[in-house]
Amino acid sequence: MGRYKIEIELLSEAIFGSGYSIPGSVDLEVVYGNYGLPYMKAKTFKGNLREHMEDSVTILKNCYNRDFSDELNKLLGKENSGIIAWGSIKLSDCCIQENIKNFFAYAVENNEIYAKEIRDALKEVRSFTAIEDDGSYKDRSLRQARVIRRGPKLYSDIYCERSLSDRELAILALSVSSMRHIGSMRTRGKGEVRLRLLLSENGRWSDKTDYYIDKLMEEVKKVE
Repeated sequence: MGRYKIEIELLSEAIFGSGYSIPGSVDLEVVYGNYGLPYMKAKTFKGNLREHMEDSVTILKNCYNRDFSDELNKLLGKENSGIIAWGSIKLSDCCIQENIKNFFAYAVENNEIYAKEIRDALKEVRSFTAIEDDGSYKDRSLRQARVIRRGPKLYSDIYCERSLSDRELAILALSVSSMRHIGSMRTRGKGEVRLRLLLSENGRWSDKTDYYIDKLMEEVKKVE
């Protein structure tokens, strides 16, 4: 059985909204764990990934007349699929690399640093306003949101009770490479990302995104 994960590099400030506001502080708070480290919930991330996977399969069908709907259904599961759903993929929360997280956890638990200091080092507060049609500032529209600074890499582990086929991995690779923004306020320049599909080979993680995309393109461009 193969081991797979998705790497998410933050190319710009990002907002992984928690849905909560803090009176007297920010109107939009990000999600972070016990040690002040930000993360994105698995359910939110899988929803974004699902959209790109469905779009990728649609594009392949419309442009190359190749149907990958079976692979899509196996990867994501299908409504009322019952016991067949055992073979669909599950994703972990998108978190900072485990060894880095363990380092900060050790420091916090041994009172060498406070979780708030870690949170403040990785985040900023940004102010936003709504604009009227004439370009003027809209009264009482000032809002503040906490953002995650650019630079960190997050990882989401892919779990599956079976090994994924080359076709399934190709759909995954194409989909993650097409994701350009995640999180809140994407239309305001937040959440620009670069995603890669990683596979464990001989005890090391390798970026196989381009490898599987190239294999997919070779297949779909074959003249039947």
